[in-house]
Amino acid sequence: MATSPPLYAILLRAIGPATHKLMGMAQWRAASEAAGFIAPETLVNTGNMIAQFDGSPAAARQTMTGVLRQFGLGENVVPILRTPAQLKKLLRADPIADAAQHRPAETGVYFFAAAKPDLGWIAGHSGPEMIHVIANHLIVDFSQDVAKSGKLIRRIDKQCGLNTARNWNTTRKLAERSIARGKE
Repeated sequence: MATSPPLYAILLRAIGPATHKLMGMAQWRAASEAAGFIAPETLVNTGNMIAQFDGSPAAARQTMTGVLRQFGLGENVVPILRTPAQLKKLLRADPIADAAQHRPAETGVYFFAAAKPDLGWIAGHSGPEMIHVIANHLIVDFSQDVAKSGKLIRRIDKQCGLNTARNWNTTRKLAERSIARGKE
């Protein structure tokens, strides 16, 4: 029995109104399929895709980077890949259940490009934000308007390297859809 190609959740860093002018989600799906991604589907309009790819995570990342460059997107727009199993682990941990339910816009899940980001600095964090580490991801309950946590966000960027963040609702939707597709 042949196995199906691996399924990946692909989260783009630095997607917003400026990049949407260069690449819409329908265009991204079409270009991804032409590059070898199988049945790409996007979730919300912020650079989230679920697709199969017959290759390693490194090959999928490299191929997706080529797709993004075709649209003229800069070096700051990078794909960060996760498997359904990795996303499932985040959902099961659910360290911010109350915040996720009552204030999802004040939550953040940080996905890092590096396999082992530097997370040692977190022990010394004394801000109002509650930070949890789950399998080399940061789950943050900002407990306030995220814009008021600029100092923490800059520190995450500086200490942990290339990353992208999603609120808990988006992370949950992406995980649930990835898990469901993995069973199809």
